[in-house]
Amino acid sequence: MRNTIKVLMCAILAFAFVGCTESGEENNANRLATPNFTARAEGNQITVSWEEVAGAAYYEVALDPGSVEKTDKLIHRFDELQYNTEYKVSVRAIATDAANNSDADVKSVKTEERIVPQYREFYPEFGAAPTAISNNGRWVVGGNDRNGYILDLTTDKMVELQGAELYDVADDGTAVGSDHSENMDGDAAILVGDKVVKIDLSELASSYGMSCATGITPDGEYVVGWYWEYDESSYYSQQYGMVIPFCYDVMKDKVTVPEVGNRLYNDVAATAIKAVAPDRTLLGYEQTYNSLLSLVWTDEYTPFEYVHFEYDSAYNPVYGLGDTQNLFSQTGRYIYGKAVDYTNSQEIAAAYDRETQSIMTFAGGSVTAMSDNGVAFINDVPYYLGTTSYVVDVTKGEPYEWTELEEWLFDEHDVDIASFLPTTDTDSEDGLLLEGVITVAVSENNRVIVGMTNTNQGWLTFVVDLDGAAQYEL
Repeated sequence: MRNTIKVLMCAILAFAFVGCTESGEENNANRLATPNFTARAEGNQITVSWEEVAGAAYYEVALDPGSVEKTDKLIHRFDELQYNTEYKVSVRAIATDAANNSDADVKSVKTEERIVPQYREFYPEFGAAPTAISNNGRWVVGGNDRNGYILDLTTDKMVELQGAELYDVADDGTAVGSDHSENMDGDAAILVGDKVVKIDLSELASSYGMSCATGITPDGEYVVGWYWEYDESSYYSQQYGMVIPFCYDVMKDKVTVPEVGNRLYNDVAATAIKAVAPDRTLLGYEQTYNSLLSLVWTDEYTPFEYVHFEYDSAYNPVYGLGDTQNLFSQTGRYIYGKAVDYTNSQEIAAAYDRETQSIMTFAGGSVTAMSDNGVAFINDVPYYLGTTSYVVDVTKGEPYEWTELEEWLFDEHDVDIASFLPTTDTDSEDGLLLEGVITVAVSENNRVIVGMTNTNQGWLTFVVDLDGAAQYEL
């Protein structure tokens, strides 16, 4: 009996196995064939094409990192990818019954290395002017009249923002500025990806009005700025005036007001932070009714100190580094912008070397950009307007030699602006307009230069890459 039962069980299992095998073979027979495809890169595009698969309703083309696209065609192109980057590509044929979808082969494709031109022009539609470049030279931001933009120089893709201005940008593209979407005067804000996020300052003040984020460290973890306090009797107003500096630690989501220093004058109307160095040294200014003086905080916990300020025996200001637009060079070695001769009521283009604790002054309106290797870009007239941007290498010592930007680029770097083909319809036959040019910012490696000029189409942003490929008239 036991043997009979054993034989019956084996027979049942055998029939079950055969049934499963036949069912599996039937399913495999109904599964769509794996598409035979090719993928090729051209610039920062990848084009994928494949042979038609019988019975396919449509196809899924996947890019990793990237997206999955559905199409009923036999070709698909992925645009605006990163240059010199390896991607994985796969194609699946999709059936009406998902159980019959095909398998997918995976192939690796690397986009080409980009040949960057020496000179590029950009016209923000909403009229924003450039304000800063990231230390790594990848990102440019701008802002003007409640509009702004962020520009990725690895792809030349510009994203414009209506109702927000940007003033500084980190190496990962995180930018800071002011959001005007709800408050016309502006609220301090951070641009993360494509989203503008306001910085909550209610912990510092209950009745503040306009505010602005003016600087961010290259790692994107520390932001500085200022806010306008309406309550003159508040604790921070008594220290700093109606405009008060603030610091924001992004990782801790914590806002603070830096320590006040020993005041020279009591009639302080405003104090703001304008810039922050990579080591979180803070640069700002103090405005009284008869002076405008630059301040430096070693960090937010250390009282500020005045930067190169001279006064007479009655403590009347005589000479000092001070302006609302003064900035740090990339690592914070130089403070550049303007100084003020109070005796003659004259503003002077100036730069201060924090390593040697010495001030340098120049003819012209202001130093509008400066690199850590001592190259200063000078505007030739006051009030941040200009005719032609000039260049001075302060490492060569006095007497300083002025060189026009076009001449300096050609003589020092073999960049011939005059021979560039115009890339847009401007007032100039040569592309770059030398009338009204202002150099705005320089990357940390001193190789990417950003500037602006006004045209009949609005503000033009130009970018010069000293390592780029020359463009010559044919």
